[in-house]
Amino acid sequence: MRLQKVAVFILALGAPAALEAQAGLAARASTLGAGAELSYRPTSLFGFRLGANYLSFSRDATIDDIAYRFTPHFESGSAIVDLYPFGGTFHLSGGVLLNRNEGRMIARLTQNIEIGGQTYTPDQIGSLQGTVGFNRTAPYFGLGFAGRGRIALLFDLGVGMTGTPRVSLVGTTPLTGQAKAEFDANVEEELAQVRADINDKSFLKFHPVISLGVKFGF
Repeated sequence: MRLQKVAVFILALGAPAALEAQAGLAARASTLGAGAELSYRPTSLFGFRLGANYLSFSRDATIDDIAYRFTPHFESGSAIVDLYPFGGTFHLSGGVLLNRNEGRMIARLTQNIEIGGQTYTPDQIGSLQGTVGFNRTAPYFGLGFAGRGRIALLFDLGVGMTGTPRVSLVGTTPLTGQAKAEFDANVEEELAQVRADINDKSFLKFHPVISLGVKFGF
């Protein structure tokens, strides 16, 4: 009888530890876009999560004195491990972003513009457009807070190392002959100038992540 009581007591001590494991589904709003996230925290010291984010919008931007209509398209996934050094809500994070973020830009041909050092009228340009892309995978590091209740608030602050943006630029023109050859060469020179300007801005190699969310545990 005494042995049975001891066994029950030991099982009772072990039960809370087993109940610490918690899965959760979260909705997030962040600088990566609107997203959903599935998480699992098997112990008080670590957890892991998988997420997906999406956002698309348009804005005007000026690059090398040329006005563009710029349309960023954020589409990414994440696989992250969280370490809880104090066993509470604070965590340190590391993982990878599956990065399909890109941007499309179309020059606004409402006035004369300079391409590669030469000025063109809108009638001399058919179109001038390009894309901006990033590395498909990016290491992620951050920190944050995540409650363990059935309903909990989430906050994360981190950075994804997305690398130097890759830029392409293509122009078309009704010009022919030597004038067209000069136009094509000027577009290539303009692209080189844009790439050099981007390379000089090291902060463009990083994507800051600020994220707020609500988790529903189960």
